[in-house]
Parts: sequence; C-alpha cells; structure tokens
Amino acid sequence: MRYSKLHYSQEELSLQNELNTLFQQIESHFDATKTPHGHTKEDLVVDGFFPQYLAQQCKILFIGRESLWMSGENYIDTMYRAYTKEKLIGDRHLNQHRFHALMLYLAYGLNNGQPNWANIPAASDIADDFAKDSGVSFSFMNYSKLSNDSDSWQADWPLIDGYIDSVASSPVNVHASQIDLLCPNIILTMNLEGRLKTFGELKLLEGRPEATYYRLNTGNNSYLLIDLYHFSAIKNMEQCFYNPVVEGLNLYGD
Repeated sequence: MRYSKLHYSQEELSLQNELNTLFQQIESHFDATKTPHGHTKEDLVVDGFFPQYLAQQCKILFIGRESLWMSGENYIDTMYRAYTKEKLIGDRHLNQHRFHALMLYLAYGLNNGQPNWANIPAASDIADDFAKDSGVSFSFMNYSKLSNDSDSWQADWPLIDGYIDSVASSPVNVHASQIDLLCPNIILTMNLEGRLKTFGELKLLEGRPEATYYRLNTGNNSYLLIDLYHFSAIKNMEQCFYNPVVEGLNLYGD
C-alpha cells in the first residue's frame, strides 16, 4: 500500500499516521475472494487529505464512488501532481475536467467568503496555490478503494459492492472511521443515495431535485452531509452544485 509522500505539517502527520493505521486495518481484513476481476489487497487505492486541510476554515470531505485506472496508487499524491504540476487529468486540461474542477471551485468558494459563482477563479488558477499556506485544500475518499481499470467511465457497481463485501469482516466501520478521523465541517457525496447508510445513521433534513441534505451520525460524531449529482454529470455547476451547497451549509451547518 502506497502511503503519501507529500509534505505535511506536524499536526497533519499525526492525522496521516492515524489514517495509515486504518488503511493497514482495511488491508488486513481484505478478502480478495469476494471481489470480481481478480483484485487483491495490492490493488487498494489509498486516499485521505491534501496538505493544509486542517488549516481550512471549512474542512470539506468529498466522497466519490471509485477511482479510475489507479490500482495500487496513492490517490492523493497522484491528484496533487495532476493539479499543481501537470494541470492535466489524463489528456484533458484541468479546467475541462468537470469532476476535479468542481471540487476546486467548491473548496475555493466555501473557504473564501462564498463569493458569487462568477467571481470564482478558473480551476487551474486555484491549483496554483492548492495545498499551500495561501491556498485551499480538502479531503477526499472513495466509497470503494478498488480502482475501475476497465475501458468504461460508468461505475462498476459489482466491483464497488465487492469491495464492501471484502472488508465486511473489519471490526470497525471503515467508512465511518475515516470520516471521524478527517472530521470535516461538511461532507459532499456524489449520488451515493441508498449506499450512504453504510456510513452510519442518517437523518433526512431536506430533499431537493439538486441535493439531499442529511445529518450523519457515525456513533462518534455528527456531520452535515449533502448528496449531490455525480460531479461528472453534465449539469449547471452554479445551479446544481455550488448554490445548493452554499445554501445547505448556511441552513444546516454547525
């Protein structure tokens, strides 16, 4: 399992070590016989948080479904390089990649006074200072820590559900444990719907066409969770993502 090699503060290193312990536990309880496509524990994709996450006024945890073509890699280190060095996701410029650009837009907006959408910089400009003292940061985890390495962009639900089955023997809820370690101010999930119950006890606060608002109780803590469209969906970013998140945070945030 490839642990992060990024530069973290002393406080962040302590959190990183706790996450690494959790990842080791996931690895030790991973049952490869319950996953399709012959995946093994060596294929697990580590995620977590970027430097300066703990310094953010609004600590955001994004939860996606699965990584793509990243078996055995460290998601955080790979994306850090893509955001700050290459400004590319695969062969597409960062500004043209809806999934990753949208996370940067939301992180910037929620940590810079919730400006009007038109005043949020381009993703590549946000990335110039990403994970630095003067920039924004966030945490990220995938519902499944197995990578979809097929030629399809569609979620591989048998693989995702196979991962859930493969770690079912863990004595702790691996999703809730990672959420509690990251302890975000807000959790933004990407059309996980019924699978959200894996995280803990959910209390519905409000349902809208663009977003569903919950209070998540993991047993150790309580969080505002907003389930949105998948971030790669061809939807108006302001109306279907940014505005619902800002409104939800202001209505239901702590």
